Amino acid sequence: MEQKKHNIFILPENLANKIAAGEVVERPSSVVKELLENSIDAGANKIQVIISSGGKKLIQVIDDGSGIIENDLPLAFERHATSKIQSEADLDAILTLGFRGEALPSIASVSQIEIKTKDAASKMGLIYTIDGGNPDKIRKIAANTGTSISIRNLFFNTPARRKFLKSDAAENQQIMIVLKRFFLAYPEIEFHITIDDKQIFMLKPASLKERIREIFGPDVCDELIEINDGVGGIEIEGYIAKPKAARKSRTHQHLFLNGRPIIDRNIGYAIYQGYSGTLDENTHPVYCLFLNMDTNLVDVNIHPTKMQVRFANDPTIFYLFLNSVKKALNDQGVLADFSGIAQGSAIQKVMMDPQISADENRPPLLLNTKEIHSLHKKGKLKRSSQQMSLAYFKSDYETKSGQESLEKQSTFIDESNLQKPDVQFWQLHNKYIFSEIKSGVVIIDQHLAHARILFEKTLKIFENKQDANGQKLLFPQKITLALDDFMVFKDIYQVLNKIGFTINVFSGNTIIIEEMPADVKIGRESQILMDIIDFYKNIPQGDFKYHEKIAAGYAYKNAIKSGEVLNSFQMHNLVDQLFACEYPFYSPNGKPVITSMNLDELAARFKS
Repeated sequence: MEQKKHNIFILPENLANKIAAGEVVERPSSVVKELLENSIDAGANKIQVIISSGGKKLIQVIDDGSGIIENDLPLAFERHATSKIQSEADLDAILTLGFRGEALPSIASVSQIEIKTKDAASKMGLIYTIDGGNPDKIRKIAANTGTSISIRNLFFNTPARRKFLKSDAAENQQIMIVLKRFFLAYPEIEFHITIDDKQIFMLKPASLKERIREIFGPDVCDELIEINDGVGGIEIEGYIAKPKAARKSRTHQHLFLNGRPIIDRNIGYAIYQGYSGTLDENTHPVYCLFLNMDTNLVDVNIHPTKMQVRFANDPTIFYLFLNSVKKALNDQGVLADFSGIAQGSAIQKVMMDPQISADENRPPLLLNTKEIHSLHKKGKLKRSSQQMSLAYFKSDYETKSGQESLEKQSTFIDESNLQKPDVQFWQLHNKYIFSEIKSGVVIIDQHLAHARILFEKTLKIFENKQDANGQKLLFPQKITLALDDFMVFKDIYQVLNKIGFTINVFSGNTIIIEEMPADVKIGRESQILMDIIDFYKNIPQGDFKYHEKIAAGYAYKNAIKSGEVLNSFQMHNLVDQLFACEYPFYSPNGKPVITSMNLDELAARFKS
């Protein structure tokens, strides 16, 4: 019987290295990154980088680090060989930059390498060459302590990859992006950079601020604001620049985790949120920030380049960056205080980009009356006949009631001496309020109606110079918050105090609630605060502006709920306040508050 041929093969080592090179070595800048990491891990105080033809012909890195001993030199070019990890436990406590053990063998498989090295204890140095993955013998030479590694003719034996390299200028630009990250991450290290026989940088050891001046220029340096903040063993330090130094690109944005350059979208978004309202259109903030934290709380081994990481406590880190940036800008007078939020009318402040709403038949979030009318004129918002009939209900309701507006009174005051209004209301399932109108029946969602009332009321407080008065608690409430909740509290407590709360930090993550807004129900003091914090954390970040988000959270969490029984006067007062709103038709997040059914629709239902 004829034996079948194999369809699955074990790849030769050299071919496997070339495939791995595609993951680790994308272009010359990738080689520069890997070699610099090795030099820094070796304890170098001075590093020289020499580039020729965009790194295609030559990449040479010379350092004064610890060097490599003879027995380790060939091992350095074996796959999965590393001095950084010895056990599985080490994966959770990686402090070095390079550790995967794939970079050098991958680079060696697609280039011609010459490495000269000497450790401090040896009298002679060593030279070792590898041509396309084929090693030569180790020879002894005279050398200084440290390592010099030259990478020549990158991708010479993989022409398909070499042809995808860009021009020399484009590759040099990518190399400079990588180099600048290391310049900023390690200002204590001296760097000499030569490109095509021209010395580009000669950086002496310096402070971070001075190094930023050398890299970004004096105009940016003069606008720097220092940040030094932290919570629960997580620390941020470094500099952000004032909004006037913002750039049209993100090339001046640098983030480091335990000295390692990283890219993290959530942190980037938190930083932008901190700048909210201060940047011109299509500009980007400048920052150089260092995040230092326990290595057990982060996984840096999720991508070969190690630029992407995974955090164990994303919310805490998000709010730490948001709060730190906002506080730094506020301390410098860049952010307006909350007493100045409304510069002009309410119409200027209750706004949201119309493009956010995907439903053209529904108004965008937080639109005001003027903007709604503007959308009507542009044909972007269709007003149904049900909504149009509400004008009749409003005039009919106001004519019949003959009551003085109760807008300034609490929604739920049940005054026995009030005359029963002529307009009749009734509840359906303790959720919807029904009333007869000239053309049919109107239906109001009591929870969303009250949320709209409280939302606009809160926004008006932000417009005023004076804080709202709160009611003092007979027994102040002490609450110990979780770390991420405490970060949210730090971000919003000044605004909460403005609308009637008085909350102070007791110690650590423990806070004390001393006063609450007058319309918060007794017994819900701590719960309403936690509800607002949860709302602030969980609502999509782009749905609300900062102060609107807090106002919406307070409104939704303090509004009457579906299932609560309302008497006639409470329903009357709720409707009265709703129609005193600037825009009563929709809740803060765009849900309909009011709908109606006319007599023709009812007749059609009964086929009459």
